[in-house]
Amino acid sequence: MEEALLPPFLGSTMLFSLTSNFEKELKRELWLCHKHMNLSMEELYNMTVSDRKNYIIIHNKDVEKEKERLESMRRKK
Repeated sequence: MEEALLPPFLGSTMLFSLTSNFEKELKRELWLCHKHMNLSMEELYNMTVSDRKNYIIIHNKDVEKEKERLESMRRKK
């Protein structure tokens, strides 16, 4: 059974305001971008927040398309 190569992440947990867990959540977001999108930590630290959010959205949409394509192939078998 084929699986999508990369999972979507941070779908509903994207940061929109400062919270008491801001630093922890920011580091988690940066790590997940580094891990799933192959961006260096330096690139992520220098990236604007809006750019990072947009790349996460694009990544998650691509992952969903891949999952749908694989599911479609499974149904055809």
